[in-house]
Amino acid sequence: MNCSLTVNKGPHRMMPRAEIDRAGCSAAPQTRTTWKREIVGMVALTLLLLCHLPVVLAAADLTDVIVVFKTHFDIGYTDMASNVVQRYRTTMIDDALKVVDQNRDLPPDAQFVWTLPGWPLAKILEEWPGQTPDRQRRVRDAFRNGRFVTHALPFTTHTELLEPEDLVRGLGHASRLSREANLPLPRDAKMTDVPCHSWILPTLLRHAGVDFLHLGCNAASSSPKVPRLFWWEGPDGSRLLTMYTAESYGTGLVPPPDWPYRTWLALIHTGDNHGPPRPDEVKKLFENAKTNLPGVKVRIGRLSDFADALLAEKPDIPVVRGDMPDTWIHGPMSDPRGASIARTVRPQIAIAEFLSTLLPVWGVSVPGATEVVANAYENSLLYGEHTWGGAYWWIYGNYIAHYGDKWRDERRAGRFDRIESSWAEHTAYIENADRLVKPFLAGQMQALAEAVAEDGDRVVVFNPLPWPRTGSIAVAELDGTKFDRQAPGILRAPGGEAQALYDLRGTQIRLWLSYVPPMGYCTLKHVPDLPDNVHLPRLDRDKGILHNNWLRAQLDTHRGTIESLKMQPSPTDAAGTDLAVEFVDKSSPFGLGQVLYERFDSNQVAGYVKSYVKIDAAWATNELGKPCLPPVSIVPYSAASPTGFKVDYSVSSVAVEATLRAPPSENVPFGVTTRYLFYNTTEFFDIEVTIEKKPADPWPEAAWLCLPFGVDSPRFHLGRLGSIVDPATDIVSGANRHLFAVNTGLAVLDPSGRGVGICPIDSPLVSLETPGCWKYSTDFVPGKATVFINLFNNQWTTNFRLWNEGTWTSRVRIWPMQKYDAAESLILPSLEARFPLQAVCVTGKGGRLPAVAPGLSLGRGSFQKGKAAHANDPRLVHYLWHHNVLVTAFGPNPDGPGIVLRLWEMAGRSGDYPVFLPDGLRVSHAQPVDLRGRALGQAIPVEHGQFTAALKAFAPASFVLTP
Repeated sequence: MNCSLTVNKGPHRMMPRAEIDRAGCSAAPQTRTTWKREIVGMVALTLLLLCHLPVVLAAADLTDVIVVFKTHFDIGYTDMASNVVQRYRTTMIDDALKVVDQNRDLPPDAQFVWTLPGWPLAKILEEWPGQTPDRQRRVRDAFRNGRFVTHALPFTTHTELLEPEDLVRGLGHASRLSREANLPLPRDAKMTDVPCHSWILPTLLRHAGVDFLHLGCNAASSSPKVPRLFWWEGPDGSRLLTMYTAESYGTGLVPPPDWPYRTWLALIHTGDNHGPPRPDEVKKLFENAKTNLPGVKVRIGRLSDFADALLAEKPDIPVVRGDMPDTWIHGPMSDPRGASIARTVRPQIAIAEFLSTLLPVWGVSVPGATEVVANAYENSLLYGEHTWGGAYWWIYGNYIAHYGDKWRDERRAGRFDRIESSWAEHTAYIENADRLVKPFLAGQMQALAEAVAEDGDRVVVFNPLPWPRTGSIAVAELDGTKFDRQAPGILRAPGGEAQALYDLRGTQIRLWLSYVPPMGYCTLKHVPDLPDNVHLPRLDRDKGILHNNWLRAQLDTHRGTIESLKMQPSPTDAAGTDLAVEFVDKSSPFGLGQVLYERFDSNQVAGYVKSYVKIDAAWATNELGKPCLPPVSIVPYSAASPTGFKVDYSVSSVAVEATLRAPPSENVPFGVTTRYLFYNTTEFFDIEVTIEKKPADPWPEAAWLCLPFGVDSPRFHLGRLGSIVDPATDIVSGANRHLFAVNTGLAVLDPSGRGVGICPIDSPLVSLETPGCWKYSTDFVPGKATVFINLFNNQWTTNFRLWNEGTWTSRVRIWPMQKYDAAESLILPSLEARFPLQAVCVTGKGGRLPAVAPGLSLGRGSFQKGKAAHANDPRLVHYLWHHNVLVTAFGPNPDGPGIVLRLWEMAGRSGDYPVFLPDGLRVSHAQPVDLRGRALGQAIPVEHGQFTAALKAFAPASFVLTP
């Protein structure tokens, strides 16, 4: 039995508005109960079960039950997030303190212990208007005395949409609290509600010293098919003891009859922001345990107490190795503009931290970044928290929903103002991060540019990755500068180490650079003559053909797509027949670059609910579906694409491009602008799709960028958070197989390893073979080489935005692969797309820095101690660079003194990696530490600014650098 208390989240014509109104429902059947009434009933039932447990048979060999009390923290959903946090700080914690006080005289094993995530407890204890010294003291005392405990994680997240460093910094809330109280760091972790999480979790937690994870699933959502208790093996081989409760957030007092171990976790879990149990409920729990569990030791503790007791049995525990893509992951793309900001600003947080370390080493005085970086990471993490807005019952009772004109009238009348405010409140987290980081980073780049020893007009470019690179960048032209308006032209570093083609577009200078040193900078100045050997991109306007040195694309200007894409120069046979491989699947009903707009019907929604929702409850079927949709005979499914494109072409020294614009239409109610950019000297090209003035609409809808590739018998490699995943072999049954978040990019390959790479720069959700909204299955494996990038959706009727509107752009980078290599053909181009070059234009007198300087770098190969040759020397063209390792942190250590350097292997290659520190950074030792800053083994000597880091495949390695 379960005594946990849970509150769960839970080519046709367009239908005329009036017809939609007539087809919808205006009142729900009287037999339905409201969401609130169901919750009240669930609360009452659960408390009754806690107080009057019937006699049941426990597992035959049961000896110990560890009782853990917890509530589910939704930072929002039940109320505005700001109100929820205020309740945490006041009535909820005050009620918990009462329970602590009233249980003070009980034996230690019977005294109340309340488990909280790290972030809410940090918010409770910090200074805020209305905080009292007495409350702070009592909470700190309860924490030091073990009555309140924090597990390692900050809250429940949509894990796979975050960056590795977001997750690492999120561990810091509990770590700081524990260190301040002179307590050991927590060894347990808990997430609730969200059914599935990225494969990075076991890697992250084990490398942070966490031994046990409990996952409690939303009662309505389908769960991954895993044992109740298992070792979850991460992509790096780390094994994390994991308990999964498919039925609910927690567990009951008595284990199920098939529980094979002597120790049981009774995770008594109240629902969404419900708070702690009352003192009398705790007392009655123990009274009932004496009756129902005779001879069994029942004690209150924390999650790690259960893990310790169970592992002492030396049990045989099954191993699960696989990724569990999130079946709620559609939700974040209900906020497409916020998702784009997140994908852009998260790398910028790291870049700002890198520059805050490098600039003082180079002799540039700038403000410290510690506070900006910490606040930006906190806001970024909060944007990944799993509650994205208010509950369905905020606006409709009895599962009524309106569409069309009636909905529009209700919106104009203000019915949805509060719930729309809750969505804006969530998006504000990532907007806050953006407001913190962008001006700070701009100031850092300005300071660097003013410090270089070059006078007059100049462009300074910074490379945030630890290898030298080429690349494109657009920078605002500063008023007063005098770059040649007759571009194309050349910018060149004074020593000749680097040069850039450029052109001017309005107030922007667009550059294509030949070389920027690893995590370093170069300074570029105008030179008068364009060299003879520069091959400019070409354009055949009449045929709609775009060329650069590597690719030839032919457009279908009517559909707004790429009709043909081939490498060039094209091989031919004796008869002159073109033998180049075609990268577009011409047999597909979709064009490469086509925008597909879907409006779903009631049968599709009902089919999804039948497949996915695992309980028969009105709240589940309605909130995870779309209530009151008219039958398909009245409003069928519609799939349409924009038409009537008008095309503009442009060619310059930097790129050849085509911009195609389509107006709104009856079937696609928003404008679409698609831009294809083929850069001068690269194998990749970019697609930019702008959705323009999309109207808000609660009808179930989604849009996609379609990418059908001519790849036979395709295999897919998804660069997900912390690993590269093959969806045919690496996904746990029951997890999401239709919609994936990608962190870096993905590869679509034929059996020989030839294929295409893709990096979604703004919109991280992709489907394979078929669009993936309103779909759920346990066995789908994609068989066609078509990728769909989700541009927006409004799946479900709770928690996430129920509609979206406005204008936003989604950029995608695409490149051909001749032979797949995880590091060189997937990770390298993806990271260079996501971590772009940074540039600034300045004029006037310069400072004292050299025009070009490297920073930190990672190289592969041997070096001789004491030799002057350095991996950062651009003349060492033979040197092999590590393109599979990302620097996720290089700045002040958030866990103590020193500078933390964190490396994360991204391509599955273990090995020893030479690390070259920037000249001027005085370091004697690199101390290996875990992800929470605790020393691991002996410090590594740093000689001549170099040391070797041993990295495991898909694993982090952290070092504190000390003088």
